[in-house]
Amino acid sequence: MRMKKTLMVVLILTLVMGTLLTGCAQDTPTPVEPEGFSAPIVIGTLNGPTGMGMVALMDQKEKYDITAYQAPDEIAGKIITGELDMACLPSNMASVLYNKTEGAVVVVSVNTLGVLYIVENGTQTVASVEDLAGKTLYGSGKGAGPEFILQELLDAAGVTDVNIQWMANHSDAASSCMANEGSLALLPEPFVTVVGSKNEAIHVAIDLNASWAEVTGVDLPMGVIIAQKSFVEERGDDMAVFLADYRKSVDFVNTSQDAGQAIADWGFIEDPIVAQKAIPNSNIVLYEEDFGATKTMLEAYFQVLFKMDPASLGGSMPDDNFYY
Repeated sequence: MRMKKTLMVVLILTLVMGTLLTGCAQDTPTPVEPEGFSAPIVIGTLNGPTGMGMVALMDQKEKYDITAYQAPDEIAGKIITGELDMACLPSNMASVLYNKTEGAVVVVSVNTLGVLYIVENGTQTVASVEDLAGKTLYGSGKGAGPEFILQELLDAAGVTDVNIQWMANHSDAASSCMANEGSLALLPEPFVTVVGSKNEAIHVAIDLNASWAEVTGVDLPMGVIIAQKSFVEERGDDMAVFLADYRKSVDFVNTSQDAGQAIADWGFIEDPIVAQKAIPNSNIVLYEEDFGATKTMLEAYFQVLFKMDPASLGGSMPDDNFYY
């Protein structure tokens, strides 16, 4: 009799423990895989303002594979071969690639407004484009955006007698300006801040972005981010995450006192103090929620470039399918 009672207790306990264990198993949540992309987004940037807005993304290796290049042509080749999913590059280069690839890329957003400035070494004698009449100006970018932008502003001001000494690169123009008191130079950021840090007599005389806005009614869109059309179609969800992350990075660069150090750490500008000073005039932006703004700015800019030299856009104005 005692044996039967013992067996009964054992059976009851076994049933109770089984029920408890089953309940625990049912209440335990199924492990959720961590969020992430099927593969990192491969992005090429330029080593300057066009890429500086991405510094807060560059250590997120599980999501973004970002490389900074020295020349737009390096990026263009990798877009054509499909090695890059996305790229930051000059606006007109985006149009060239759109035409060359027969519509295989789309522009996602303007990411850099005007970064061109007229700087003067010494006592200020120039404050407007009209004041350039009769002056000698060092510059680089002949046959490209800098020349066409300056020429449009000179034409609008009715100035025809500026002696522009075109040099091989921005460094040569900057060096010539630093070496000659009273001289003027057409320079982009961060060269403007770099030469100003080396020679206190050099100052910004004209902000060409502001001058462009006065003439055209819109800001000057010098840099954009583009994407492979196939990437946008196949990885739209990843694209949405990227734009949200990119917005955070742009805000970090424009508002944080730590941004200069991050820009230096990633090799965009060597000196973090100079990098921090260069940020305000680098005009780093993102229009992830207002794609119409990107289209309006680019169309105005492209019309000027097409008038000057259709080849600067790849032979034709991009159509509506160019815009994301």
